[in-house]
Amino acid sequence: MFNNQKAFTLIEALLALTITGIIYLLSAPTFIKLYDHMKLNQATSVLQSDLHYVREYNMMPIQGSTLSIRIFHKQNYYVIIQNNSKIKIKRQFPPGISIPSVSANTTDLTFNNLGHVSNGKTITIQSEHFKKNIVFSIGTGGIDIREAN
Repeated sequence: MFNNQKAFTLIEALLALTITGIIYLLSAPTFIKLYDHMKLNQATSVLQSDLHYVREYNMMPIQGSTLSIRIFHKQNYYVIIQNNSKIKIKRQFPPGISIPSVSANTTDLTFNNLGHVSNGKTITIQSEHFKKNIVFSIGTGGIDIREAN
């Protein structure tokens, strides 16, 4: 009666489901690291945009008004400050993203009217699996983002 049936048996269906599960389990850590890397890239990109905004704002000929960025390392956020007092923008880093500091609770970044940073430094921004260094060059005002080892 059922001699010519063309269908999956229960064993074949379970075997296909098992193989699919194994492939998923092997690829899940890769997706977690990919998401972590994307989150770090996004946070770095937003910070870089804000740094360029502050730099270009300070290069415009507006008398008596300057912007600076103050990074609060332990609280995991930074603010853009006008004339060292008024907070214009406050940005919280996404969960899992941090800017560790060994020596200070805060870091101030200021650019002069030529676009040069007040003092050269390197800031590390990190996620659970990846790190990036933001390097500020003295004399050129350059902001260089590099993958950290």
